[in-house]
Amino acid sequence: MDLIFKYMKDALWLQQYFCEHFEEDINVYETLFQNQEHALATIPDDQGASKGKVKDAIIQLILSKKRNEWIRKRLSEFYYFTEEQEQNNILEIIIDMLNGSRKELLAFVKRLDEPNELEKAVYSSLESDTVSIDSLLTFRLKEYFERLETYIEIAIDEYKMEQDYQIYVQTLRDYLKNREARIAHINLYFEEYGKFYNEQFQEISKNEMSELLDRRLLTNHPIYIDSATIAPLLSIAPTNIFIYTNEPDSGLIRTICNIFEERVTILSKEIFLQAKKHPRVLNES
Repeated sequence: MDLIFKYMKDALWLQQYFCEHFEEDINVYETLFQNQEHALATIPDDQGASKGKVKDAIIQLILSKKRNEWIRKRLSEFYYFTEEQEQNNILEIIIDMLNGSRKELLAFVKRLDEPNELEKAVYSSLESDTVSIDSLLTFRLKEYFERLETYIEIAIDEYKMEQDYQIYVQTLRDYLKNREARIAHINLYFEEYGKFYNEQFQEISKNEMSELLDRRLLTNHPIYIDSATIAPLLSIAPTNIFIYTNEPDSGLIRTICNIFEERVTILSKEIFLQAKKHPRVLNES
């Protein structure tokens, strides 16, 4: 079987794959195809077993190399993300989506079953003894790449939101650097919303919170700040924040941790209830 590649580097990739995974050597050399220089990989037939190996190798070539190259080209030429780091970040989001680990983003796209889509297209192309990989990518996988376009669009939106979030967090960190602690130790207990307690586990009243609040955070600050939890924490600027929650992965908790970093300790709500009864025991420990 002969595989024709537009680029020699792809043929060499396939040759290396066969060597590493099947311990087989295949011949690769330059050839003319449609009056242009191409690379030709010749794969010997070993009693019908080669077709499955070739299929696996081509699928891995697409997943490991050609898919990512195509995404980077689209990002650069169509969406104008030309910096490598930006492309890497967006590509990482896309691959996470394809692997199913970004479930919150997959709700916005029709799920792409990559292994199945590629297997059908590649296997059908191997009915011929000579296969143009460029034609396979351009025609048989046209729908596959069109569906990847939707993934790119969602990933770009997510990347921009993540960038905005990082700016938001850094802005609040910068504000925090210039604040002196109004109360050194804050206990924050979460039910429907966060309740503030002092070091003796006495709830801080609304009037006390109002006096502590830096109202410039809500009126003059260029970004939105949660007035119920984050704005009071920034105003108080405690050196230690003990958060009691059974949902440590919630968006608000993660944001507090990202802003206040090493100042935050996450504990269970059960510990809070015990500590409220015996505050001295927890403080001494």
